[in-house]
Amino acid sequence: MNLFELIWGIVPLESGMPRFVAIISTLVIMTTCVHADWPGQIPPDEVPVYVPDGYDPEQPMPLLIFLHGYSPLTTAWYNILLPLQDDAADRGYIFVKPDGSQDAIGEFYWNATDACCDMFGNGPDHVGYLMAMLESIKSSYNIDPRRIHLIGHSNGGFMCHRMACEHSDLFASVVSISGAMWYDESLCNPTKPIHVLQIHGTLDPVIFWLGGLIGLTPYPGANTSIEYWASHNGCSTEATFGGSFDLDWLTFFDETSRWLYEGCDDGEAGSAELWEIFGGRHFPSFTDEGKAVLFDYLDAHSKPETVCQADVNDDLWIDVQDVLEVIEDWETASDSTDVNEDGIVDVIDLLIVIDGWGPC
Repeated sequence: MNLFELIWGIVPLESGMPRFVAIISTLVIMTTCVHADWPGQIPPDEVPVYVPDGYDPEQPMPLLIFLHGYSPLTTAWYNILLPLQDDAADRGYIFVKPDGSQDAIGEFYWNATDACCDMFGNGPDHVGYLMAMLESIKSSYNIDPRRIHLIGHSNGGFMCHRMACEHSDLFASVVSISGAMWYDESLCNPTKPIHVLQIHGTLDPVIFWLGGLIGLTPYPGANTSIEYWASHNGCSTEATFGGSFDLDWLTFFDETSRWLYEGCDDGEAGSAELWEIFGGRHFPSFTDEGKAVLFDYLDAHSKPETVCQADVNDDLWIDVQDVLEVIEDWETASDSTDVNEDGIVDVIDLLIVIDGWGPC
């Protein structure tokens, strides 16, 4: 049975549903089932998902996605250098750590910005890959759509900035550790406010604090990267000192300063913050205090609650399930699926659902 036959089976012609409406519904569902191929990568629906003990499928859970840096031969050494999985479980986060593609010399990478790190110009659609992975996780686990977070190191930090540029509507926050934004800010076109945290060492010898070049391609410094997000979120571009703490165990004092960009247009929806590791190198070694402060940041930065007219099943996502509920109640007076409240569930309600597609 193909997908069209399935739709006709769900909605027989004698139901009174116009044929063009069934065709529209079919095409909508098809668009959620088809994705590109990513040679050499684990399929996005097979990326391991780490679920904390006591997971209750009836309760929405926050999701944390970790993106590795430009990594030789394997990404497993991130389990030692930047271990977050156990802390994520302890704090009640579902956790995933996907691998990027491998290039011609065996390095794992993300195609993030023009500076980093598709060194051989292969052009994989890693934005699409991560979005397909997210959709797969969302279909299998009860994910809180207001608490989806990205953390990335180095190349993964660059990728966090790119995901914020292209999907600010989906992520509550992105945390870039030793990464950077697009140098050409016109390539970043976020549609919504988003919480962004930049963590960077002042003596980073790989991705310089003040910015630099990878090959012949420039990337901006830590201050410039975060000031873009301060501006986007309507915050002051003059930072305020927010205290210090011990993030990196390679130092013996509170070496990390928090710089806050205050006065944001909607502080619940978007903000900007810089953690400056004085004397810090490329790989900060998080202390227990550092990890605690990091997860405190994630806990405190979520998407604001919203009301979506077209979210007929109240899961804060407008997707195939909402379409199917409208179809099931076709030509009835159901309160939940009569989106425009005109007394009947019909094509107008279906089109409103389709027009609102995506997260609330």
